[in-house]
Amino acid sequence: MQSNGFDATARQLIVGLPLFMGTIEYILRVALKQPGKDDFFPISLVASSVSLNIALAALPGELRGGFRTSAQRIGQAMFIANLGIFASLIGVLLWIYLLVASFSEEVRGILPLHPLQDSLVYYVFSIVANEWKARVAR
Repeated sequence: MQSNGFDATARQLIVGLPLFMGTIEYILRVALKQPGKDDFFPISLVASSVSLNIALAALPGELRGGFRTSAQRIGQAMFIANLGIFASLIGVLLWIYLLVASFSEEVRGILPLHPLQDSLVYYVFSIVANEWKARVAR
């Protein structure tokens, strides 16, 4: 895969997407009178972080330069792409757990996590990995 560089738009969506998703989920939970009204934001953070990590798997267009591109930069880009795939898989598992745990107290008892703290750590990791990819692409 290759990316053509939507840096400005992507950086704006990094903040906007979880807020938008969290707001929609909160409205739906309140409207449908679902339990876990306070668990809306961590789930949205994880979902948007998964999308950020999937984007890491695309090879930056700047690294398609052939002979002008160093082997070290290509190696770093490949490592970041593999890291993005692995982080996406972990994020999907975390998202499924947070979603199910928001509806069931029994699930929360099986694997006690701190939803907001864990999702924030995952979100910050996703942002740092995307910034690392941007530096490697330059």
